[in-house]
Amino acid sequence: MTIPSRVYALSRSAAAEWLESTDTHRARRALESDLDFVADLHALEFPTTYATAHGLVHDPDLLTFVVERDGTPIGYASGHVTTDGAGQLDYMAVVPDARGVGDGHVLLAATLAALFAEADLDELRLAVEEHRKPAIRFYEKHGFTRVH
Repeated sequence: MTIPSRVYALSRSAAAEWLESTDTHRARRALESDLDFVADLHALEFPTTYATAHGLVHDPDLLTFVVERDGTPIGYASGHVTTDGAGQLDYMAVVPDARGVGDGHVLLAATLAALFAEADLDELRLAVEEHRKPAIRFYEKHGFTRVH
């Protein structure tokens, strides 16, 4: 069974202002020591996905970031540049009790900035399941527009 999803795009120019004004010091590339955290949150948020936490943390073709609060990981995001040179945000999740206070904004900014810089991209895309209304609102608030 396929879960209906929406595809969204974000241009570099639409993201430029808020990306440049966001302090991303609490976000960093994922480390081996983040593997258990990423695995637990990934299983909670994306239980039927093909991707593994090990791949998200170790695959050199993926840019996976973790955001911390008080030195503790509370969210991760992962994306890549496709073989045809397009940017793709694959996964993003923040622990439920840390949502709505700006940590996702920091995580998204760090991940998108790295992806835009990776291949000098003009646009990034993502797919989000239609039933994830808070995620859709979050992405739209950050300038993503629906393309499919």
